[in-house]
Amino acid sequence: MVTAPYQSTLDQRILNSRQYWQVTFAPPGKEHVQYIKNINVRGLKKTLSGIHCRTFMLSLLAALLAGMVVAAHLGIKEDALRTIERTLDSRNDLARLYFLDQLGKYEVLPETLASSAAVRAALQEPEPAKLHEVNLALAEIAARIGCDRIWVMDLSGKVIADSRWRSLDAILGRNVAYRPYFQDAVEGRTGRFVGIGATSQALGYFLSRPVIIDHRIQGVVALRVSRPFKDFEALLWKDWQAHGKLALVADANGILLMSGLGSWTFKSMLQLDPAQMARMRQSRQYGEHDFTPLGMKTVRPVTADMRFVQFEELPGKTYLQKAYDMREIGGRGYLHADAEDYRARVGIPTGLAALAAAFTFIAVCFLVERWRLQAELLEAAIRDPLTGLYTRLYMQEWLHDAVSAHLRHEERGFSLLLFDIDRFKSINDTYGHLVGDDVLRGVAQLVGSCVRTEDLAVRYGGEEIAVFVRIADPAEIMLLGQRIRAHVEQHGVMTSHGHIRVTVSGGLATHAVGETTAHLFERADKMLYEAKRAGRNRVLSQWE
Repeated sequence: MVTAPYQSTLDQRILNSRQYWQVTFAPPGKEHVQYIKNINVRGLKKTLSGIHCRTFMLSLLAALLAGMVVAAHLGIKEDALRTIERTLDSRNDLARLYFLDQLGKYEVLPETLASSAAVRAALQEPEPAKLHEVNLALAEIAARIGCDRIWVMDLSGKVIADSRWRSLDAILGRNVAYRPYFQDAVEGRTGRFVGIGATSQALGYFLSRPVIIDHRIQGVVALRVSRPFKDFEALLWKDWQAHGKLALVADANGILLMSGLGSWTFKSMLQLDPAQMARMRQSRQYGEHDFTPLGMKTVRPVTADMRFVQFEELPGKTYLQKAYDMREIGGRGYLHADAEDYRARVGIPTGLAALAAAFTFIAVCFLVERWRLQAELLEAAIRDPLTGLYTRLYMQEWLHDAVSAHLRHEERGFSLLLFDIDRFKSINDTYGHLVGDDVLRGVAQLVGSCVRTEDLAVRYGGEEIAVFVRIADPAEIMLLGQRIRAHVEQHGVMTSHGHIRVTVSGGLATHAVGETTAHLFERADKMLYEAKRAGRNRVLSQWE
């Protein structure tokens, strides 16, 4: 038994010991308060670090899922654009094949006529008999291949032969030198021209070739066909009425030639400059039309050839438009897809991806929360919620393993230090149970700070703390017990009422091979009782 007269010598032995984690024994005062605050701050930081870790991981998951939704959205948009673009490309291919088929068959006719002996003879000697022979030949050819008109001009642009020479709209004697198809031919090129016929006022396709005699251009042969344009415009109108498919065909100047809406014909898609207007007026390409603006507004470009557009005459509708070169008629085609179809192709899969991401996030949050609750339940089962020390439930598992190990290996002994707070009832009666809880919590922290990680500190009873140490040497265990007692005495506890000096008494028992835990506790409790009876603030063992 260690008595008071020997206390200073024992404390010095404890300070000199290096067997356990060293703690500086500061004198009472401000240092005590700071020490207790540091312990509380460390506990708070541990709790907050767990919260911050979960928050950070969930935030990272949310950012990752959001990034995946954005990436999926971009991929879905690209896929939707490709799908719509393929559909528009197919429609454009059909239109090009149509014009290649309908206009291509006339391609060699001007060349053939320019080589005919009758046409060449009429240009060299424009006698009535020769001109009449050419008129008859042109009328027969036009009727056979479905041309609106075939005519021959001299170098001045005057029409000297016409397949419709018998009709009221015959153009014999007229001068058409202002027409671009004539100007191209007299310069040695094949003339291709889309415009309105001077007499028919119908949109048609003009094709011309120079007549070369003795290596010199002596005249021009031209033809006009309008039926392909009428039939194609009828197809566009049918597609618009039946399926809402909007298609526009414009010339190089942006003048609409055909569309599903007849009222749009000869309107300009873009604002024309005065020079363009003057050239078209001079060539009488579209007669006296005034080319009013179509009222098309670009909402947003998508690619170099695709954009979202709106039309004033179609309020509330937005279209995805793609432009195509139509070299067959020297213009451009504009095909449209309803923007609602595009939004549906993008919105629905994106919404599903967002829902999947939200479900994943909620599921992960649920699992994390479930894991946290399970961890808290497990912590509550093995850790005392007031002191943070291990519970008796966990102690039973630890003791079972320790007793079994000691039974198998005699050198693996362990000891028990059983502490009790001195005059704890008086503290509760004087300051209240809340302060009593502060004292119990503070003492537990002080005891725990002196225990190694491989040992075990347990809240055994109301104010009793059991410390199991994997050391069987009574002298070493006694040093630890005195160190814990001195540590509590010198630091005291910071409570809501202020700093309170506290002491503990302890009893030591070392486990014997084959001994039950109940008997071990009985021996330690007996020594604790002896320490209390001897004056408290001391640790006793059966060897003292």
